Amino acid sequence: MTTIDRCRMCARRAVAPELGTLTARTEDGKATGRGAQLCESIWACAVCEASRRAEDTHELTTAALRWLARGGTLIAGVLTTRHAPTDRLNDLLCALMGTRRHVDETTGAVTPRRPGAYQRMLKSDALRGGLGAKVGYVGMARNTELTRSRDGGWHPHLNVLIFVGGTLDGTPAKGTVTGTFDPAPKALTRFEEWLRGFWASALRSIDPTYETSTECDRRGCKCGGKGHGVRLDVITSPDDKALIDYLTKAGGETAKSVQADVDAAKGAAAETAHSTAKAAKGTKSMTPFQILDRLWAVERDGLAEADAPGYGTTEQCRGWWLEYETATRGRRAFELTRGLARHTDLAGELKKYRYQEMHRRLLSGVVLTSEAHGQVAEAGTDFEVAELVAASLEAEVAGLVADAGGRADHARVVDEAGAAEWVESLAEVMAAKAKARKAERAEWDRLAEAGHGLVPCEPCGGTGHREEYAAIHGGRCFPCGGTGRVIGDADDDQEHDG
Repeated sequence: MTTIDRCRMCARRAVAPELGTLTARTEDGKATGRGAQLCESIWACAVCEASRRAEDTHELTTAALRWLARGGTLIAGVLTTRHAPTDRLNDLLCALMGTRRHVDETTGAVTPRRPGAYQRMLKSDALRGGLGAKVGYVGMARNTELTRSRDGGWHPHLNVLIFVGGTLDGTPAKGTVTGTFDPAPKALTRFEEWLRGFWASALRSIDPTYETSTECDRRGCKCGGKGHGVRLDVITSPDDKALIDYLTKAGGETAKSVQADVDAAKGAAAETAHSTAKAAKGTKSMTPFQILDRLWAVERDGLAEADAPGYGTTEQCRGWWLEYETATRGRRAFELTRGLARHTDLAGELKKYRYQEMHRRLLSGVVLTSEAHGQVAEAGTDFEVAELVAASLEAEVAGLVADAGGRADHARVVDEAGAAEWVESLAEVMAAKAKARKAERAEWDRLAEAGHGLVPCEPCGGTGHREEYAAIHGGRCFPCGGTGRVIGDADDDQEHDG
């Protein structure tokens, strides 16, 4: 049902068809895959979202704990906007995160990007000036979370982690942290009051209907009378890691207010970025991936709509998913402000984490040929392969391949040594392909220097897209890099160097 080509093909093809794919069990009893092309979509793909969120969680947790250990202070916050059942998700996201640059295909007219409330906050004089200096602001991390409720419609909000308590020589983006200090309680209170007022004002200037409240007179309300647009909590101990984990989670228990979100975060130390696998917990609210849970339960498992988790007809759920997929396309789900990675010594940390994950010890597993992998993926039983491997039942995978219409002998059980040998072979194949691509690019550069011009790319027909490269290169044709043109003979557009 997705409109994103690379997402549709995710995990359905092998990056090295001659080797197939490997599903192996790790030391912690979980199954991990190697050799399948992945789309890397953090918004639309539940499988890739889980791994991307795990990376974000690791990176942010590392930065936060290093900052706390250095003597800094963290402020965990939730920023949201007023919303109604009739509001479109894209409009709400534009109010929070800004519009996207648009080029009219007919006229070529360019509509520049318009900043949202979040970008206006980052560029405000108060944050980069006197007030920011008083609390020692050095940067922040931001993650976007989305839910949809039966009564309130779409509810996007930004989970932020603000790094304060630093003494800067220069600006947060380009300066250097020379020391840390404990911000005065009065300064932190003023900072919260400023942020609450600024946030409401920024949303009002974008659309008055989005303006959040800055006070509340409801008895017993969890906002404490401060309103529902902004909620901040100060963290001064590395033991308060639950809020850091919460910042990068993809969904979970739906809270009724900003305060409830923070309360839920404090009590959810086990909350992780892998919550997309959870089924909806009620009938009044759903995360985007819980919308897919409901569709699967009705359309694939055959449950009646009344018995399936979540709410809405299948037609409504498909419409909501398409709206979500369209509104989030091209947006960043998670980001650090400029300079924050340097202030927390994150250089190379993500690369190191990925290397460690890729080289985790594999105890045993099963190798599927490229054909067999495609068959189980098409049959929707690829997750069952992982479950069998995690349960040390690799020998039963051959039966799944046969049930999917393939050959049982296309599933080969391997022990720890066999798994390690397969991973090494994959690394060699991918290194050889990378070397060949580098040589090809060098040849193109040589042809360009020799006077050859740009001509339409034959593999993708000049469209800039070629499906077999989509999963690896984000939907762009590798030969032309997404431009639709390659180096060739400028005198004849129909003939060019390959």
